[in-house]
This record gives sequence, structure tokens and C-alpha cells, in this order.
Amino acid sequence: MAKASSYNTVGNKEDIMSTITILEPEACPLISMAKKGKASATFFEWQADSLLSPDFSGVEEGEDVSSFTNQTANRARLGNYVQKFRDTFQISDIQELVDTAGVSNEMALAESKSIRQIKRSIESAFCSAQDRQADSGSGSPYKTRGLLKWLGVGGQPSDVPAEYQNVANDTTATQTETTFNNVLQELYEANGMPGGQLTLLAGPGLKREISDFSRVSSSTRNTYQVNQDAESKKITLSVNLYEGDFGMVSVASSLFINRTSGSDTVDADAGLLIDPEYIGMQSLKSESVTELEDQGGGRRGFVDVICGLVCNSPKAHGFFN
Repeated sequence: MAKASSYNTVGNKEDIMSTITILEPEACPLISMAKKGKASATFFEWQADSLLSPDFSGVEEGEDVSSFTNQTANRARLGNYVQKFRDTFQISDIQELVDTAGVSNEMALAESKSIRQIKRSIESAFCSAQDRQADSGSGSPYKTRGLLKWLGVGGQPSDVPAEYQNVANDTTATQTETTFNNVLQELYEANGMPGGQLTLLAGPGLKREISDFSRVSSSTRNTYQVNQDAESKKITLSVNLYEGDFGMVSVASSLFINRTSGSDTVDADAGLLIDPEYIGMQSLKSESVTELEDQGGGRRGFVDVICGLVCNSPKAHGFFN
């Protein structure tokens, strides 16, 4: 016997909730901590200098000054290119007239998404091993050098003098407190950590390894014990601030380190050990939204930013990769 059912009756209304959920990583700590500046050209430069080795050989009584030191001899110019980041959007004329669940204004929503996506792209470029590139006018656009490349991943940049190259890094598969402190010691020996406090942008795997530091050094001996109020019904086993022999390190998770363009693959074990005093972002064009002429098909536009990364001196930072 034939019967009317939900699956064979024409005219049943659809039930779509008035919500749209976007679950994607958006925290961009490197951009947030970088000092902001204004670029005035596609290639911007800064200077680095160093001090001579201590000399306490002494001066004989009555000895005249017969030679002089060139105090500018070690001064170097470092530089980076800006990069243009752009994200586009278009809404057809008919779609703007349609009543869409969870959307009060399609154009505003598209613009908002583009702004959020641009920020993720900049963060990924700044945290990458991408090298700088000049625009040649033949399909090779300007590219800004990422911090991992400044620090020597994939080879030291040839334009960075040896005395300013990164010396603090570790490529061990699993970080231990010993290997972590080795990098901190290397950084301290290289520059004395003038900024005072470091920030580690850590992939999720590296973050977990750091949280496991000093809990158990062997299968039989505990080296780190925590007493907590049982009434809270909570156990805290995460490390967000590490205090070692060579300074304080704030630990922040990041999902944008060592990515390649167009990929969502997360490098869980990568990390950037940053002195925030020596990192910056130069903008040739600040974030802006441009709406283009409607040529009959609907409203359209784009969001763009032109900016580049400043790494004042690669030896101010470290990395795990």
C-alpha cells in the first residue's frame, strides 16, 4: 500500500539553522608581538653592529697612542623585501537578494572572511623558511624572507655576515629539558639576551614535550612534583612560562610555523624562540578594503596588505626544527 512519507513527499520545507560555524586557527602571535613600522620602498634595510672581543692585555706606562680602531668595521646592512598579500570576494546580484540562513549581509561577511584570511597568510609567511625575492615582472612576485630562513633553515642567507648568523638551534626529534636548555645557553653565549625575556612559538608537539619537562627523568625516579588543592578538582600539567638558568621563556602555541603556501599541514615539532625586542613588521600599505565597480554581475572587491618582516639580527633568536 502506497503511503506519503518524508522521503517521497514533494513540498517539505527545509530546516536550516541560522548559524554558520568556522573552526580554523586564527591566533597570530608573531604579528601581534612584532614592532610595527612604515616602509617607504619595496626593499627596506636596517643596520646591525657588534662589539670587539674584550682586551685586557694592559697598556705600558708612558705608551703613546699610535694606532686606532675603526669602530664601524663590523657594521652591516640587512634588508628584506615587502610582499603583497591579497584576498578577493564577489557576491552575485541575485545572491544578495536571496534570504540566506545565518547571513544578514553576504558582502560584509565575505569582506570579514578575507580580512581574517589575510592575517593568517601573513603570519604563515613570517614564520616560514621562504627566502626573499625581488619582483622580476615575469610571474615572480616580491616575497618577504620568513624568520626560519633568516635563522638559517635550508641554509644561511648569503647576505647575512657570519657574525650575525643564528647560532642557537636544535633539530632533535624529541626535545628534552637538556636539549632545550642547550639552545638557551647558545643564545645567551651569543648575545647575553639583552631583551630579558623570550617568547617561544611552539607547534603542538613541541608544546607537549615542554610540558613534560622534569616530570620524570627515568622510569623509577620522579624529579618534579606538584601539590595542588584537591578541592579544585583540576590537575594542571601545562607549561606556559619556563624559567631556566638562562632566562624566562613564555610558551605560546602556534599552528603557522614552517608551513608551505597553500598547505594546511601543521609542523607540530617546529618552534621559533623569539626575542620580541628584535622583530618587526614594516608596512608599505596597511590593510585596506577596496570595492571594485559592479559590472553587472554583482558587488566585488578585495583586501590587501603590503608588508615585510624585520629580523634585526638572526643571532637574537633561536629555532627548533
